[in-house]
Amino acid sequence: IGTVMLYVDYTVPVATVRSKAEEIARASPLWNGQVFNCAVTDLKERTMEIRILIDASDSGRAFDLRCEMREKLMAFLQQDFPQALPRIRTELPHSAAARAAAAMQPAVAD
Repeated sequence: IGTVMLYVDYTVPVATVRSKAEEIARASPLWNGQVFNCAVTDLKERTMEIRILIDASDSGRAFDLRCEMREKLMAFLQQDFPQALPRIRTELPHSAAARAAAAMQPAVAD
């Protein structure tokens, strides 16, 4: 049995990730077809932890299946839910946000 851990933003639709992970497992010739579980196992300060359990016939195939699952889930998240990737949020008062945005603009010559 192999374990894949994902650390995602709280905005990720867990049911959609679960469905995609199961789809990836079912399509893989590496999957043994006996164990699949996808659950939120922890909530961190900035991320939600999702654990996926999958099985394969031996440890080498389990390793390859775990890699396949990570790569395909990351591609799925990057394409369909990029806002669900971990990020650091900063909330500024309106005036501070306006000053920060203005500071990022290139200077215009008169």
